[in-house]
Amino acid sequence: MFTSQIKLYDQRMVQRGAVQSYEGNVNSHTKIQLGVDPSENFVASGGEDSKLRLWSIKSGELLLEEKFMTSIPSVVCWQKSEDDEHSYWGKAWLGSRDGLFHMRWP
Repeated sequence: MFTSQIKLYDQRMVQRGAVQSYEGNVNSHTKIQLGVDPSENFVASGGEDSKLRLWSIKSGELLLEEKFMTSIPSVVCWQKSEDDEHSYWGKAWLGSRDGLFHMRWP
């Protein structure tokens, strides 16, 4: 497996390089979709190791690394919190060849 980075660029300042990077993604050649929650606090990606990873957009900190399917998680859809209509933390629907999964985390 090949460990790689996901990089965030500001289109207004592409010449300066990446604004933030997200470490730990596993991908060598597969086209993998990234998911950004509607509040723009988190970015999620599946890896070739069949793990879902979730990072803080601002800090780049890896917040979650979980394997619960046997194929690459390829689609993420965020679910609003019942407590706060602007909060998306802790709930998502994930899709892969294995099916559709509802995931909750602390």
